[in-house]
Amino acid sequence: MTALKPVGFFLAGLVCVFCFSNPADNNSELKKISENVYVRIVSPDSNAVGNAGVVVFERAALVFDTHFTPEAGREFLAQIRSITSKPVRYVVNSHFHPDHTHGNQAFNDALFIGSTITRRDVLNVDLASMNRAVATAQGQLEKLRRDTAQDTAAAQGQHLRDLKSRQDYLDTMSRQKIIPPVVTLDDSLIIQDGKSEVKLCWLGSGHTEGDTVLFLPREKIAFLGDLFFNEAIPNVQDACMLDWIKTLRETLKLEADKFVPGHGPVGSRKDVETFLGYLEEIKSLVESAIAGGSNMEQATREIQVPEKYSSYKFKDFFPSNVQKMFSEIKAMKIASSPMEGPPKMEREKAK
Repeated sequence: MTALKPVGFFLAGLVCVFCFSNPADNNSELKKISENVYVRIVSPDSNAVGNAGVVVFERAALVFDTHFTPEAGREFLAQIRSITSKPVRYVVNSHFHPDHTHGNQAFNDALFIGSTITRRDVLNVDLASMNRAVATAQGQLEKLRRDTAQDTAAAQGQHLRDLKSRQDYLDTMSRQKIIPPVVTLDDSLIIQDGKSEVKLCWLGSGHTEGDTVLFLPREKIAFLGDLFFNEAIPNVQDACMLDWIKTLRETLKLEADKFVPGHGPVGSRKDVETFLGYLEEIKSLVESAIAGGSNMEQATREIQVPEKYSSYKFKDFFPSNVQKMFSEIKAMKIASSPMEGPPKMEREKAK
């Protein structure tokens, strides 16, 4: 077990975080699922995007994930204040994706916790991507200013509107603070407050390399973050799909009855087993396609969403699920193939 250790999707497809204008809908109020344990299940079309949760201890509160924008984080904090006046002392980020971390700055006084890998990815991927996006937007703004200065009065209107839009975007970006975990875990970490106990676990790679699970042994509740998409096709941009299957099997060893997903409603053990079954079925379908001689393009075209998952949300992610699984299975086959030595050369005997 790792002790408390102080350390000294901006993903390309998720930059639209700054385009959201809709707050979380009325159905995203905090819902009590056990004594002093609450969840906030949100719409993916709101400014919150990803689910979050809160555990109220005797002396403080712990937050699990913080939504997609600072505004959504503040809305979440306001709801927490409606159920407790205790300070939010801990914020756990399940992984580095913005829809679970970009509300962090609403919880300035908290101790931020995550896996060592999540800290690495927040700094090396998310922060770096935001800096690139800011630099690109600044360059575009400067070009718009030059173009506007050279325009005729009749042509300036559209450029002025573009200037305002780009400036608003930069102003929003400037208010975003990327806050990584400052306390990290490599395998597990236990937080105790009075009679309450929370266990944080890294059980293996899955949705990302650094997914952290929060387990409440007494309440038999597990917060899985995006290791669990309930009634939804997963985003696999940063996934390790073959490892994900193994990691989900590990989560099912937890003595939990309720499982909180990163997206979708709170689920049961059966719901997690169903999602595991989805990943296993994709693996089987892709293996069959490869055995039949299909390349990735053919497999992506031929494999359709199985009927039992046809009602799932986010079906636009399905082709990338097939492609990711195809790449991983092919890579595994190559890695497991025996290395062939150079062709044997026999010296011709002298006659």
